[in-house]
Order: sequence, then structure tokens, then C-alpha cells
Amino acid sequence: MAVEKSMDKEVFESAPVPSAVRSFVIPSLISTLITIIYSMADTFFVGMLADPKQMAALTVVFPFYNMMPAFANLWGVGGNAVMSVSLGEKDYDRASKVSLYAFWGCAGFMVLVCCGWMVFRNALLAFGGGGPDTMDYARDYMQVAFVMGSLPTVLSIVMANLLRAEGHAKRASYGLMLGGILNCFLDPLFIFGFDQGILGAAIATALSNVVSLIYFFVVYARMAKTSYIRLRPYAHTFDGAALRKMILCGLPSFILPILGATGTMVQNSLYAKYGTAALAGWGVALRVSFIGVNSAHGTAQGVLPLVGYNYGAKNFDRMRACTYEAVKYLIVITLVLLAVCEVFPSQVIRAFINDDPSVEAGALILRIYMICIPFMCVILFVSTLCQAIGRWQYAMGLLVLRQLAVNIPVTIALEHLFQLPGIPAGQPTCDIICFFLAVFVYRHCFVTLMRRMEERGEK
Repeated sequence: MAVEKSMDKEVFESAPVPSAVRSFVIPSLISTLITIIYSMADTFFVGMLADPKQMAALTVVFPFYNMMPAFANLWGVGGNAVMSVSLGEKDYDRASKVSLYAFWGCAGFMVLVCCGWMVFRNALLAFGGGGPDTMDYARDYMQVAFVMGSLPTVLSIVMANLLRAEGHAKRASYGLMLGGILNCFLDPLFIFGFDQGILGAAIATALSNVVSLIYFFVVYARMAKTSYIRLRPYAHTFDGAALRKMILCGLPSFILPILGATGTMVQNSLYAKYGTAALAGWGVALRVSFIGVNSAHGTAQGVLPLVGYNYGAKNFDRMRACTYEAVKYLIVITLVLLAVCEVFPSQVIRAFINDDPSVEAGALILRIYMICIPFMCVILFVSTLCQAIGRWQYAMGLLVLRQLAVNIPVTIALEHLFQLPGIPAGQPTCDIICFFLAVFVYRHCFVTLMRRMEERGEK
């Protein structure tokens, strides 16, 4: 049985709430910013090749490669949530078991995914838009970045989540930042220096994630004696309930990218009706919006250990105070982003594409679409908070209802009524409606249910 170790609990239990939240959220937001830059590096440098075939191939593989964070979050976010609650409950044995299940479960899961990819890769790439001019480039990229590079990529994300669960937010962020920054330097080296083109981008990405994982292993080796994280299998009673809860808590973070991709495909098809300029302008607006989306994820994942720990310790007042403090960061970021996009829409679009028809269409789309950002980010924030306390059903229901039941039908209807301007109006309309649902979910899960628990004296 795991025993209590010399873990620094002050930040979880007694440090002033603003200071505690800041120590978790700021590193998470910084690593999120680096991740945004890192995710755009391949596109930026491959675009400099001026080869439409390689650029098109990168577009084809983009949704498949971007599923890896979803696979990692299934185990990483779920492991973080259950481990944080276990530490708050002083159930150290379960915390260690969950870390073991998260690491090796993710590794085994990715091996199966890669085997499936090798069997169905041609069909999947063709479904994703691959053709005779792009298929070879796409296969080469995915063979290196996805098949060979998948384990270090997903395990780095899992390790970052496990470290955050114990309060090591800075160390977790440093590891993810290391991989992102290194990729920005290795991309031009392999793409241009070694004349490898898109294959060079894949090699740079894989190597960057290998270095990131090595960093996490070194950090773990140095703190193993004082950490509840266990990576080496050890004799213990298998805890199927903990494994099930971990997977269920991580499931919304796994489903979210799939739902997002579904909505984006519908929006892409609608914008395509209005020409290439509209589609290009929408592409830029979507990338800009991801600054807000990733800020929501960074803020939520940063505060998640504090929420989970204090929930497990039944310190509900401190837990709610942490959520109120964290949402202040989110409000400031989203309002600043919204203001910039509303005041300087043409300049924002032109920074990415210097084509007058695309800038004109993109500016219109950006100004309408970005109204959704404050509301969307609160919805995503509440969803992750629900995962932190094991209320995964509410997170799942909120996300599925938002995307499938509201966003897609509303967007199609508004496009039919108002043509092009109706498409970007769909997301703000959806998120304003679902914002009130998110507020209800928060009050129900974090106020009403917890007051009932306090009244019953649940331990």
C-alpha cells in the first residue's frame, strides 16, 4: 500500500487562492501558447517550399495527426482527474495505481491505433482527401510523425498531466514547451538544410517529442522517491473501478476533437459554396479562434488538479474559489482577443493571407464568428471542471448537445436564411444558448450537489 510522502501540499490546502491558481494556470497557459506556435510550425515552413502538392498533403494528414492529443487526453486528463481526487482523499494507493494505468494504458492503446493505421491507412488518407499527387507525401509524413512518433507524443502529454496532478505545473509545462520550441528549430533544419521537404517536418516533429519524453523521464527519475506516480509495474490488487472512472473522466476530452472536426467539416462544406476566398478567409478565422479555445483548455487543465484535490478533500469552498479565480484569466484573455478581432479584422486576416477577396470575406467572417469566443470558452471550461470531479456525464452531455443538437442545425438554418453571413453567425448563436446551459450545469454540480453532500456529511 502506498504511504504518505513528502509532497508539498501547501499550494493545494492552505496557500492563498489567487497565488495557488496563478502557480498552476500561468505555466499551463504559457505551454498552451507554445503549443499553438508549435502546431503552426509545420504549416509555416512547408508553405515556404512553394510546392502545392506537399502543402496539400500536410492538409490531408492534419486531422489524423491531431487526433493524437485526443488519444493522450483520454488517459492523461482522466488520470489527472482521478489522481487529484485520490490525493485529496488521502487514498495514495489508488493515486499510484491510476498513474500506472494512465501511462501503460495509453501506450498499449496507441500501439493498437498504429496497427489499425497501417492496415487502413490508404483508405483513411483517401477519405481525408488524399489523391495521386499527395498520397505518397501523406504516407511518408504519417509513417514517421504518427506511427514512429506516436508513443513519445502521447506519453509526453500523459506525463505532463500526471505531474500537474501532484502540483508540478511548471515542470509539466517546461517539458511540453521544450518539445514545441525544439520543433520550431528542427523544422527548417530538416526541411531545408537536409532537403527532406515534408518528410523533414515529420522527422523534426518526432524527434522533438522524443526529447520531450526524455525530459519527463529525467524529471520523474529525480523525484521518484517523493512522488506517487508509478511507471514500473508493481504487485498490487487490480482496481477495475479506478480504471473505469479514469477512462470515463477522460472520455469528454477524447470526444471533443471528434465533435469539433464534425462541426468544422459541415462549416467547410457551407463556406465552399461561396468560393475559395470565403473558404480561405474562414480558415484564418478558425485558426485565430483557436487562441481562445486553447486558452480555455490551458486554464481548465491548469486549475484541474486544485479542483480535483479539494473535491477529494471535501473542501468545497476552496474548490469553488479556485474556479472563480481561474475564470478571471479566461475572461481577460477572451475579451482582449475579441476586441482585437472586432477592431482590426482585416489586419488580422491579412497577417496570414495577402489576397484581397480572401481578406474581405475573412474580415466579415471573423467579426461575426469571434462573438462566440467568451461564451465558447466558458462552456469548455465548465466541461473540464466537471471531468475534474468525476461528473463526466455532464461534460459529455454538454459537449454533444452543443455541437450536434444545436450548432450544426442552427448553422445550416442560418446559412439558408442569410447566405454567407449566416454561417459564422451559427456558432455565436449556439454558444450563447449553451452558455446558459453551462451555467446551470456548474451550479448544479458545484453548488447544489455539493451542498447536499455537506448536509449528508459524506466522506
